[in-house]
Amino acid sequence: MTQDRYDVVVVGAGATGSATAWALARRGHRVLLLDRAQEPPAQGRDVVRPGHADVARCRLALLSHQWWNVLEHEAGERLVEPTGCVEHGPVEALRPLVETLLVTSVPFEYLTGPEAEQRWPGMRFDDRAVVQPAAGVADVAATLAALRRQAVSHGADLALGADVRRVEVRDDAARVHVDDGDHVDASVVVLCAGAATAGLLDGVVEVPAAHVVRETRVRADRVEALPSGSRPWPAFVHRADPVAHRSARGDLGPDAGYPALRVRGEPTDQGVVLVHRTEPAPLGAAGAEDAAEAVATELVEYVAQCLPGVGVDGAGPWVTERAAGPMVLDRVGRVVLALGTGLHGVALAPGAGQVLADLAEDGLGVPRQVGADDDELDRSRFSLAALGAGV
Repeated sequence: MTQDRYDVVVVGAGATGSATAWALARRGHRVLLLDRAQEPPAQGRDVVRPGHADVARCRLALLSHQWWNVLEHEAGERLVEPTGCVEHGPVEALRPLVETLLVTSVPFEYLTGPEAEQRWPGMRFDDRAVVQPAAGVADVAATLAALRRQAVSHGADLALGADVRRVEVRDDAARVHVDDGDHVDASVVVLCAGAATAGLLDGVVEVPAAHVVRETRVRADRVEALPSGSRPWPAFVHRADPVAHRSARGDLGPDAGYPALRVRGEPTDQGVVLVHRTEPAPLGAAGAEDAAEAVATELVEYVAQCLPGVGVDGAGPWVTERAAGPMVLDRVGRVVLALGTGLHGVALAPGAGQVLADLAEDGLGVPRQVGADDDELDRSRFSLAALGAGV
């Protein structure tokens, strides 16, 4: 390793880990960022929006929004393309989101489906639509590169290809053991290793079991010219809910062909990438390929129903996995934990990195600045205690 002792070692150089290293390094701490991959996998785009249905995650997204701006300024490049985001569905499906947006003062518009269709020709919308104009789509690879680059520019050391085997907590330090028999000591260790985290902490901290969600993607390219002067398509989240839809229709009955899937849309220059997320499954569960083909078939049907101006690219589908489960941002002694952040991709990473840096500084004994919590983020919502997990 570069040196024998650091203030903080961050294990996992994905979005959250890299954001944490960036936050700590720019605060003047000696930081080492480790990842077992020579180059952490990075591809695709993630929707970045300030508003979420859960108040705590909404507050975290608002904190992230501030630090996205700082990151782009430091990196000297635009990482989030401003597209806006529309979440649409039956009234009942959108109610928690609307209530949270009102509580947190996130700007939004509330439209009927026909009003949204007038604004974005070529798209069909559900009963109601919630528009967040401050949202956008982030380039995952560019974001990860910028976070790691800025962490290093502020003095962090980066070691790729370092396979961490376990974390040992001692009286005076935490020791990180790697596969070649080497080790590095630090006053605090931050673990952002996804599903591998539990295995690194055997006998140190008990964490929730690892689960994953599978995301199936297909690409839909525009095949019909839109009307002259029409707006570019926004990112969207279709909260399709057949039960709420049927209830809202009453005696009229459900619309024929109402979508069976909840779908996220990530706009591109040529059209849109459609994403469906499965329910969490145990790590290593079988049947991914067959399930992906079935979901892809339903996504093609979705395009025909809701995006009649595009055609599906026959090269897909693409399947990726993300760590699922409750989000945890917490500290137990010399160990700081980040769990469940991968579910949001890079979207919440800048804010989560700041929270984890605060927790690491607590472990270092750095006094918290007066007014440091004026973002109103209730950090207890992300604690292990909130899950009832043993420590």
